Amino acid sequence: MRASMNPLRIVLIYAIFAALWIYFSDRAVGYFADNIPLFTTLSTYKGFFFILITSLLLFGLIKAKILQIEAMQKKITEHKQRLEHVIQGANLGYWDWDYVHHTHIVNDTWLSFLGLKRSDIDEKDTDWSERIHPDDQLIAKKAIENTISNNKPYVIEFRMRHRDGHWVWIEGSGAVVERDDMGAALRLAGTHRDISDRKNSQKEMLFLALNDPLTKLPNRAYLKQELEKRLLEEQALAFIFLDLDRFKTINDMYGHTLGDKVIQAVAERFKSRLRETDFLARVGGDEFVILTNGHLHVEALCEKLVESLDIPIAVAKEHFKLSVSMGVACCPQDGKSFESLFKNADTAMYEAKKISSKKCYAFYTFSMTERLLNISKLDNDLKDAIENDEFVIHFQPQINLQTSKLIGLEALVRWQHPTNGFMMPNNFIARAEETRLIIPLGLLIFRKALEQIKVWHKQNFFEGIVAINISSIQIEEEDFVEKIEAIRENIGVSALTIEFEVTESCFMNNPDQFAKTLKKLKNLGYKISIDDFGTGYSSLSYLKQLPLHKLKIDRSFIKDLPYDKDDQAISKAIIALGKTLELEVLAEGVETEEQKAFLIENGCDSMQGYLFAKPMSAEALEVTFRQN
Repeated sequence: MRASMNPLRIVLIYAIFAALWIYFSDRAVGYFADNIPLFTTLSTYKGFFFILITSLLLFGLIKAKILQIEAMQKKITEHKQRLEHVIQGANLGYWDWDYVHHTHIVNDTWLSFLGLKRSDIDEKDTDWSERIHPDDQLIAKKAIENTISNNKPYVIEFRMRHRDGHWVWIEGSGAVVERDDMGAALRLAGTHRDISDRKNSQKEMLFLALNDPLTKLPNRAYLKQELEKRLLEEQALAFIFLDLDRFKTINDMYGHTLGDKVIQAVAERFKSRLRETDFLARVGGDEFVILTNGHLHVEALCEKLVESLDIPIAVAKEHFKLSVSMGVACCPQDGKSFESLFKNADTAMYEAKKISSKKCYAFYTFSMTERLLNISKLDNDLKDAIENDEFVIHFQPQINLQTSKLIGLEALVRWQHPTNGFMMPNNFIARAEETRLIIPLGLLIFRKALEQIKVWHKQNFFEGIVAINISSIQIEEEDFVEKIEAIRENIGVSALTIEFEVTESCFMNNPDQFAKTLKKLKNLGYKISIDDFGTGYSSLSYLKQLPLHKLKIDRSFIKDLPYDKDDQAISKAIIALGKTLELEVLAEGVETEEQKAFLIENGCDSMQGYLFAKPMSAEALEVTFRQN
């Protein structure tokens, strides 16, 4: 069909047909017509017949061509409709730009992106280009120039002004779709896609990556970026690490939802005390960091931050009086990197927490790091000591004041350090409690004490009570009783021969758990005593609740007896209280005969101290008692 529709072929067919018709028709007419009138008549009919035949031929040819054109138009329409469906389904805005006449055509989707109607725009390309954000116009211009010169499609992102004034993010693509014989661009076309939601999501993700979602303050990652940027511009700056004191109590008592609101209020209080150039970030649960340029004003800033918490924070009908501890590291002397300044400011903050005065901040010094290194070494040594069994148990006798007979022993741990030598408990027990190493260490002490008791029972050397100190950290463990019972049953020593010594402060941390655990121990046969009585809370309420059998008067009240009147009064009161509650009373740290006489006179039951014997190893204890 395509070959038959060629114009040259149509003309050629027509020429051949006409020539043949003229040649043969004239001969035929001349053959049949022997006179002029007949020849004229036949020629006229011949002409009409030629017109008829050629008309039919042209009709057929024209009809075929029209059908072909209509078929092509139908296909074009179908393709166009299919393309429109694809564009609409993909939510694409289509544009077609007459590059020569500077006019453009867009579809309805393109208009909807910008909240426009047909009447809101004209066909001039300036109407389109002037809607692009000023900061993005150069991007669009270079993309178009590049696709015209290199004949490569482009895909770019830019902003366009919505009818109501806000900016819409557009992903635009385009290409040259028509050129002239010289290669000059005649027409460009492409699509636009509204990517505002994607951009907003990216912006939100970026915000969450660099900011704390609760307070909307910068987070640690953002803080690091800001510090590194400032270090390039300003060498003298201060890094202030802030930590709220005892904030965990609020979360534990009132829940994290209320605690979060308190944190938000604290963040606002801190922000209100900062200069415009100061940078505040939240780097942990109750931890904040402030970057501030210069050093001279830092102390005054710390004072302002402390004052910001003077007024209690009101949340949900509750009022919270908070305090803060701050550590300051100054650049460049205390560090020139994020890691060093963060570490040193954190170190100074922990030093500030130890300060007993009202000054709640401390500036970093190198000696603080030395102390931390020593503490870190102690922690590692403690772990190794527990694994390597470097601890030994010494025993201090407890004497009945009326009969002067040995009635009990207190088991006291000593550390045989491989390099530092013999170490007393005041050098490591507190740190063991902070790191919770007291849990395995306490079990080790308990086991070693019971093993020695077992040996003495076999030797019929000593069958009295052995007192063993336990920490509040141990008592907080849910399976504490099960663990010590497993050790005791394995060694084979009666619980009736063991006394656990606890301090008053243990009860205040978690009174319900504390009382429950001690009652369970008493039911198993263990005895319970309060150590260092009078130095803690000395609450009569817990004396009623706890299954006690002994009070131990702290050595601080014995030291100046019988000359100090206050110590006399306190000691007498404790002895009287014990008698009233039917508890045994033991005095610690007895070193003189005068102290002993005072205690006997006032009805104290027993004592321990240097007057009778110092703590000694099991071997030394055996020798001493066999000689005396």
